[in-house]
Amino acid sequence: MIVAGIDLSLSCTGLALVRSPERVETSTVTSKPPPPGTETLRSRFERMEKISEGVLAVAGNADIVGIEAPAYGMRNAGKVHDRSGLWWHIVALLEREGVPVVEVSPPSRMMYATGKGNAGKDLVLVTAASTYKQASITGNDVADAVVIAAMVSRLVGQPIELREPAQAKLKALAKVHMPAALGAAVAWRKGCRGVSKAGCGTEVRRAHPSHITPSASWFHPRA
Repeated sequence: MIVAGIDLSLSCTGLALVRSPERVETSTVTSKPPPPGTETLRSRFERMEKISEGVLAVAGNADIVGIEAPAYGMRNAGKVHDRSGLWWHIVALLEREGVPVVEVSPPSRMMYATGKGNAGKDLVLVTAASTYKQASITGNDVADAVVIAAMVSRLVGQPIELREPAQAKLKALAKVHMPAALGAAVAWRKGCRGVSKAGCGTEVRRAHPSHITPSASWFHPRA
């Protein structure tokens, strides 16, 4: 089972794709805001679409995706409205493509990485780089994505750690809620992989737990 981890951001999104315990691919999707005073509703939309395309190009290949949950209590978080819209847009695109999405809270991610639910980003970075040497961890965003992917990998029975994590770290998994119909969703994905949406048979589509025929995007340009 291929597992992806996403640490979503308007500026630099970290991505991790676990193909096997020995093969963890990492990447980022970066985006810059328009010059001050030039931002429009259209430019904000185009920025989110570009980020979404980059994220889906990686995470869309997974059988299940872990994504960091919004930090609701975070202070001084700019662009809250845009970040929330981006988060829901990407979750919707993945779910519509039949990819189950799992939320991982920031404290749970920190605890799984370090044993402390309030660990700083640099401590998570150093610990992740030391623990997951099979992954190229180039910064905080990628480190967070790798830890999220590692948590989901362990929950689906495919741990990527070379050693069993300490109990203090494993406690973080208790607050991660896995999809109840994961098996059906994965079967749906495998049944439709490599097949056009129109060619994906009705019986295979019915295996998807929500019985939703996938759609490429919320946003459909006018003909």
